[in-house]
Amino acid sequence: MIIEKVKKLNWLNIASILWGVAGFLCIIPAGTVIVFFDSPSPNWDANYFFIYSVISFPIVCIGSSLGILFLKNKYKKSASYVSLLPVLPLILIYVGSNWMSLASCGKFDCRIPTMQEQGNATHVAKCALPVLDGGDGLETTGCGVLEVGITAAGIISSTSEAHNWQFSAQNGIFFSIENDGNKSCPQYSILDSSGSIMEGFEVSTGSCGSGMTSTVSFYFDPPTNGTYILRLIMPKTPGAYWLKIE
Repeated sequence: MIIEKVKKLNWLNIASILWGVAGFLCIIPAGTVIVFFDSPSPNWDANYFFIYSVISFPIVCIGSSLGILFLKNKYKKSASYVSLLPVLPLILIYVGSNWMSLASCGKFDCRIPTMQEQGNATHVAKCALPVLDGGDGLETTGCGVLEVGITAAGIISSTSEAHNWQFSAQNGIFFSIENDGNKSCPQYSILDSSGSIMEGFEVSTGSCGSGMTSTVSFYFDPPTNGTYILRLIMPKTPGAYWLKIE
């Protein structure tokens, strides 16, 4: 009987020390989280829930440590319950973190849809003469005009074909080119208005098929304002592609 009491007493002493130390050690990290808090979530109920949960952890730890010391001699059962209190803010922090994540996703789905899943794409069409090819000699079987924020799409059926996408550039443009997730391996170059390949934008490997949809992105900063052409080819494996400028 005496041994059991000593064990229980020792366990409560250890719990008191551990929670007290944890509480003091977490004061600075908790304060840092609050001071530099920058959540992408637009739901401030979720944000405040997380903030208050973080603040409560060191407070509850220290309070639990003191409560155990106060209760352990006369109210050991109550002291045991008090020793479990710091678990509650940890659960609340976890819930708050997930709540913010869900709120930032909008519809409980954080996966970013691919361009082909977004639909409403502008499809490649017949080319108007003259057709610029940068001197590669490939047959240009499709042309189109890129607009900022609008997805464009096309299918290159042969390794000897190419598509031209015209776009206007006054400032830097960010390109995204997506494969079909199966086999297509788009490669690209950029031509100026005279059909010459822009330096640094000769034929570059794009996004090759590996059984999964993948996207290659790059930035184009035009030397002068004007009209340029993004030329797509598939010298390895032809197929469908999607692209966008922003």
